[in-house]
Amino acid sequence: MKTKKTILSTVLIMALLITFSGISQENENDYKMAEIIYIKAKVGMEKAFVNAITGHNAKYHKDGKHKASLDNILTGKEAGWFVWIMGPCTFTDLDNRPSGAAHDEHWAKTVAPNVLKYGRTEYWRFNDKLSFVVNENTPKYETIWFIDLKRGDYYRFKSFMSKIKEAHKKKNNDNIMVYNNRFNAGDGRDVAIVWGFNKWAELDDDDGGIKKTYEEINGEGSWENAMDEWTEITEKINSQVWEIGVK
Repeated sequence: MKTKKTILSTVLIMALLITFSGISQENENDYKMAEIIYIKAKVGMEKAFVNAITGHNAKYHKDGKHKASLDNILTGKEAGWFVWIMGPCTFTDLDNRPSGAAHDEHWAKTVAPNVLKYGRTEYWRFNDKLSFVVNENTPKYETIWFIDLKRGDYYRFKSFMSKIKEAHKKKNNDNIMVYNNRFNAGDGRDVAIVWGFNKWAELDDDDGGIKKTYEEINGEGSWENAMDEWTEITEKINSQVWEIGVK
């Protein structure tokens, strides 16, 4: 027969389990995700396209979970494409996104006439555990690596990036952001790593990157081992530079 003390202990444990379960659920529903849509403007209509998108965003996607912006891809095979970005949001937020006749008609009449074609639509979830953000200011440009991971090696990627995060944390002067593609399309875009910069000259400022700090934490020669593992877990990388917040 259970004593009062045993019953009380059981009740307290159940209360704690319910509390932690609630916290876990709250955090799970509080993630940050971006919806991105690739759009190619008609040749010679790029300025009109940007103006139309800016107007549409100001009218229907000005703030909150459905705030939208426009980036321009500057390098790589998709250079010249624009990327319309909404968020940060969650999938739940998509159920009450701006829509309806007025919204759709505004896009059709102002934006669509300047569009040559639409490309991929993707949903990228911010990986807070693998990212380090020391500066919340929006940079002028971002270098983005879209990475094709070898099948079954995501756990190794997480371990690798955890060490990279710690090096950035120790260095404490720049951001590194990791995103996970929520829908695997088999196109080599499993995860993305993002770094920001404000001037092209920063790409000439070679201070050895994160290598020195990484080896201060993990020991001399550890960077070479890390690069060997990186080669083992990645199939290919699509590197691009985006101009942020085009207006």
